[in-house]
Amino acid sequence: AQNAPKVEELQPVHLDEQSKFEEEEEEEIPEYRTRWLYFIVFAWLACSGRFMSLWLVGEGLSESEIGVIFAVGKALSPVFSAGISVLSDTLAKHSHAARNHVCLACVLASTATFSLMSLTYPGTTRFWVVLVFNTLTEGLKGPVTPILDAITVNGLWDRSQYGGERLYGAYSWAIVSLILGGLMDYFGTRVMNFGALIMAGAMAVAMGIQGPPPAPRQSAGAGTADSGGSLLDLLRHYFSSVRVVAFFFYAITLAIGMVLVESLLFLFFRELNASNFVCGLSVVVTVVFEIPLFARSKAMLDVIGVHRLLIISGLCYSIRVIGYTFCPNGWYMLFFEPMHGVTFAAWQTASVEVMASITPPETAATGQAFLGVVRSLGYTAGVYGGGEVIAKYGEKTCYRVAALIVATGLAVNELGRLSSGAGYGKLPEKKFASGAAVEP
Repeated sequence: AQNAPKVEELQPVHLDEQSKFEEEEEEEIPEYRTRWLYFIVFAWLACSGRFMSLWLVGEGLSESEIGVIFAVGKALSPVFSAGISVLSDTLAKHSHAARNHVCLACVLASTATFSLMSLTYPGTTRFWVVLVFNTLTEGLKGPVTPILDAITVNGLWDRSQYGGERLYGAYSWAIVSLILGGLMDYFGTRVMNFGALIMAGAMAVAMGIQGPPPAPRQSAGAGTADSGGSLLDLLRHYFSSVRVVAFFFYAITLAIGMVLVESLLFLFFRELNASNFVCGLSVVVTVVFEIPLFARSKAMLDVIGVHRLLIISGLCYSIRVIGYTFCPNGWYMLFFEPMHGVTFAAWQTASVEVMASITPPETAATGQAFLGVVRSLGYTAGVYGGGEVIAKYGEKTCYRVAALIVATGLAVNELGRLSSGAGYGKLPEKKFASGAAVEP
């Protein structure tokens, strides 16, 4: 007993001090704020966004032809988006700036094809020219927001603060839409092409000023680029969960409804004799309600929860589009537009959180893009079927059917939640240890 060492002489390792040191070291890595990139990207997107149907009408195309053009673009866009997003994730393993560079390249290339679409080519019909170049434009545009979302959720210390960055995109979407609506009444739809060129140049400048993101932080147990997980493992994980599959089904049905609003709603406005300015004003009204919701995204996730946000998005959509069908003119439709802001903010906040929580950081862009691939099934069905239904049965029938489809998807999502318990499920520990469940 006398030879036993004294406790004071053992000098044990203090784990709490070591953990404190590691936390302080981690905090030295700055957050990577992307709010101004969102501002410019959505200003750029607005130049070929909800006004695109009016641009196509100005080219002398019928509603059926517009439906086909949108459907082909939406169908093939996910192929571009998935491939380019996987490429950006692969390159990001070797360079922190890779996703930024890929995002910018997509913006510049998509702007170039949109500009070429405005030209005339002897010996070809306008339909085929627009079909080819719109498909390329949509395909190159598709990866931009998923990649930017991946950059954002990986660059923030707390990814629930995503909405605080994303809301800057809502600002520019409203501003540019209102300005475009007024300019188009006087100068025609080609101002959209000039606006896209200006904003693409601004994006190049902003990317240069922003610089590359810092090295990604690794938390305890987090997966790395060499964690052994493959795309096949990730997809197998997604589809092994009843709740995730139900979520994807809901994403498809909501995409059917949303694409009608995003691509074809202004045709309904024009049918009710609304001006381009009123169309632009409708976007401003939606964004006025998006902004405070995005600004409180963390509170929405903490207090309301993911699954309730998904319910809110579906209910607001269905109520809104049914309301459209009772409006005597375009001005009355503005009263229902706030619900579009709620629909979009609730869906975007919840869906980005779901995909970020079940996807490892090193494949973040792939995960966000895969949700886009899933939703593209709805986009394609929506724009093609919507164009046909509008041509044969009218706008009112189209939007009432859309409300029923979205409500059905919402019901399936709720059944999936009730049958599978609380979270969406963790990623397999051997493959993707960084996954975390989303609680309701």
